[in-house]
Amino acid sequence: LFLQESVSEDCIMPAKGSSKQSNRDCLVCGATTRIAHLGVECCRACAVFYRRARRGNNFTCRSRTGRCAVGKELNCKKCRLDRIITLLESSGVQPPIAEDEDDDAKHEEALPSTSTTSGKTLLDRVRIQYNAMSFTRLSSELNARADPPHPLEISLEKGPFFKADFDSLVKAMRMLLTTSLEFGRTTFDEFTIMSDSDKWRLATNFFYHFRMFEGCYRANIYFPNEPEICFVTYATYTQLPFDEEFISTAPPNADVAGAIKFMKTSELRVFMKSAREMTTRVNLSEEEFLAIAVLMFWSNDDLSLSEEVARISRKYREQILKELHAYYLEKGIDNYAARLGELMMIIQLFERAKDFKVHFEVMRLFNILTDDNFVYCLQKDLTIN
Repeated sequence: LFLQESVSEDCIMPAKGSSKQSNRDCLVCGATTRIAHLGVECCRACAVFYRRARRGNNFTCRSRTGRCAVGKELNCKKCRLDRIITLLESSGVQPPIAEDEDDDAKHEEALPSTSTTSGKTLLDRVRIQYNAMSFTRLSSELNARADPPHPLEISLEKGPFFKADFDSLVKAMRMLLTTSLEFGRTTFDEFTIMSDSDKWRLATNFFYHFRMFEGCYRANIYFPNEPEICFVTYATYTQLPFDEEFISTAPPNADVAGAIKFMKTSELRVFMKSAREMTTRVNLSEEEFLAIAVLMFWSNDDLSLSEEVARISRKYREQILKELHAYYLEKGIDNYAARLGELMMIIQLFERAKDFKVHFEVMRLFNILTDDNFVYCLQKDLTIN
């Protein structure tokens, strides 16, 4: 319901009127355009993207191949820029600098203003702090291994990533919750002055929604052709259903056979399979992924929070939706109501993650989890030391 309330009429772009100019497909992103920008068959959004990227960038290829497919499925900034440069070089076109900058300024003036006093948009701040959060989790998990990789080998793009086991999962859950609190503090100004109880409720609620969502999203990037694989922590992944290797580090008295039999027939396995399929089909951009992260962080429909925290929550949900509006305009997507609907469906799907807290209770019965285990205490809403 909060999503319906947050999407105001201002966030839905009205359909444009007809034009006498013929439509054509952008040779970079495949979007429909009526005008050839930059002197080549290129849409306005790609032209604006090129002008901004020309001022300086450090893009990394999402697929790590440098050969992402062009067209409507293109979701890689580096390959998008490379494609534009190739088109310009092959056509011999040199865009006039003054005209480009002036046109760019006019386009930016037309976009909704979402920047803050720091000069950064909310999406900018979220991207910076999520990357910091991710590297902290990655390096902490890898350095906690018995055979940690050399520090020079650790990076967000290349990991390295390993198959998960039970021990690494338990440690990583504490790391995720700790960094989620820091993510809230460094990204959202008001989070710092909230009570500890409100901070904890928001962070744990985010933990349950975001962990599985992020695992499916990242699996689509690193294992696009292996739909049965999901990341269960930032540095580790598993292939569903869980096997003996995953529970190899469980306590000595654990009923491993019983636990594996349960997990192979559990609803969690079916849920993760359908969740991976949906995130693959929707094929989120980085900006959409970050926007969903904000919406999940401030999702509080079933939480007992103060009126002030509820107001702050509405503020950030509305702000990120406005920035999605600006993002879609820049991408040249005029009628994006259907796309927003897909994002809302993803959020609703991962709201079910809380339903699987019962699986931790089952793992306790199989002695996979102990009474004082961090993950078990978390789902029981007990005090965690």
